[in-house]
Amino acid sequence: MKRRFLLPSLAILGLLFFQGTTKTIPVSENLHVEEADMPANVKAVVDQKCYGCHNAASKNEKGKAKLDWDAFEASKRAKQLATKGKILEVLESGDMPPKKFLENKPEGKLSEAELATLMDWSKSKKK
Repeated sequence: MKRRFLLPSLAILGLLFFQGTTKTIPVSENLHVEEADMPANVKAVVDQKCYGCHNAASKNEKGKAKLDWDAFEASKRAKQLATKGKILEVLESGDMPPKKFLENKPEGKLSEAELATLMDWSKSKKK
């Protein structure tokens, strides 16, 4: 009778032991493709003026759908270049930040220097 319970008990203990051990998973250096591509001055402008509406957790569904900086960071280089082209178009047309947004938050307006920084970066093709 004891043997009938011994084997299942050992099996359960073994499973609990293996379940409690952690495995180290190597982290790839290329998880954030964007970080090597985006200079600090551009990242500062994006963080201050763009990221609030254009991120995965944003309540602004339209802004998130048009550009999600979190998805941009994780995307491949070819997709990043295409996105940079769209960013340049929107900046050149003066559609970003939207006028309706600026009515409520005039501090969100891009200065000439910030606009030039973003446009120069979005024109660049190098990594």
